[in-house]
Amino acid sequence: MRRDALLQALIRDDAGIRSEVESRIEACCSPGDQDAVEVTVHDGIVALTGRMTPAGAGRLVAEVEAIADVVEVKNLLTVA
Repeated sequence: MRRDALLQALIRDDAGIRSEVESRIEACCSPGDQDAVEVTVHDGIVALTGRMTPAGAGRLVAEVEAIADVVEVKNLLTVA
């Protein structure tokens, strides 16, 4: 097996990362904040958009940054 093929097998795809981000949103955010956040993932870069409370946004960004295979988190959330 070539090295790049092996690395790709070890790295989750964007859909897998998005699924885990959505699970973290459900676990750590209030129902109102859950509905207000949109997630996109491209090449391991997570973009969070929507409107949240300041505390909720900070906690969510920290949670997403801790997810394996996340390369970067773009915090595009506005504060409610």
